Amino acid sequence: MNSLAKNKYDLIYKSMGFERSELFELIKQEFNPRSVIYPGCSVHITPSFYFNHVVYIDKNQIASDFFANADMVTDLINKNKRYKETSYWKFIPKDFKIDLGLRYASFDLLLSLFAGKLIDYCEQYIKPGGLILTSSLFSDNESIKEKDNFVLIGLIKRKKHKYFIDSNSSLSKSKKSKLQQKNNGLEYIDNECYYLYRKMNK
Repeated sequence: MNSLAKNKYDLIYKSMGFERSELFELIKQEFNPRSVIYPGCSVHITPSFYFNHVVYIDKNQIASDFFANADMVTDLINKNKRYKETSYWKFIPKDFKIDLGLRYASFDLLLSLFAGKLIDYCEQYIKPGGLILTSSLFSDNESIKEKDNFVLIGLIKRKKHKYFIDSNSSLSKSKKSKLQQKNNGLEYIDNECYYLYRKMNK
């Protein structure tokens, strides 16, 4: 396996503080989704540290190389997971726009993070009552809010290194940079506003 691909998680996510662990921890504590689907995941396996059943989807070759080393991925998850259950993960090296061979209405949470508009292709996999987490950047918020079968639960914001749910849906624009210098390189500053929706029965 290419060593660059093997170290990709640390290079892109951990070293810059881009894991967003507290975001997934908040969703785990508040909603406890049992099954998660993550299209356009790249090598971002942080969700598996908090949810024991995650299906990752990406057509990118770097992601394919990374997940091809199943023992390495499982070991990384097991060393960082915050639950007692056995971790389960699956990687599908496909474009999420085509049939993924997954059972419809079988996931509690869809992660739509920086992968573009995927709701029209992946909505079918979410259970009624299931959740969608998305953001305002390269994501699905504009598409989802136009649909009549999704209800906004609230906005998830970050303040003083902690995420919280704002049910009043008030937006605040930050002028801070996404990246700032730290002692050993760059650090990601998550000023993104996340949107949490619930899928309703039509």
